[in-house]
Amino acid sequence: MCYFMFARTKNRLPEDVLRQNEVDNLYVTDITGEVEIDDGFLYHISNGHCACDIVISSFSRIDNVKNVLKNIGKDFKFIVVNSDEEDVEVLLGNKQDFDEFLNSFPKKEITLNELLEIYPNFLEFDTLYIVKQK
Repeated sequence: MCYFMFARTKNRLPEDVLRQNEVDNLYVTDITGEVEIDDGFLYHISNGHCACDIVISSFSRIDNVKNVLKNIGKDFKFIVVNSDEEDVEVLLGNKQDFDEFLNSFPKKEITLNELLEIYPNFLEFDTLYIVKQK
């Protein structure tokens, strides 16, 4: 079982935010071209493979993930998927219409500050967080 973390945004994340986190082995990869989405961007947030050590283990990259979320800048969707797949490409291959896949999960509207407070200890997996910037 693996965890996969995604952020679905209407805007592109700044390149410097993406690069600065790679130093700490947090990879924020634009995977928009690998799935069908209506518009905007889809980012996979991982250690280069999955998100297990970011959401359930040492939590050594909490600040990095929070930094990425703060830099999205507009309303976005955020989810950690608990999957039987062990590779994101396999998970994505099964979910060509990724917006439809995201909308199949229970939804919670939340502010960015609320999300930052609950991540990672009180985050509910397989719940689509609709994050509203104020």
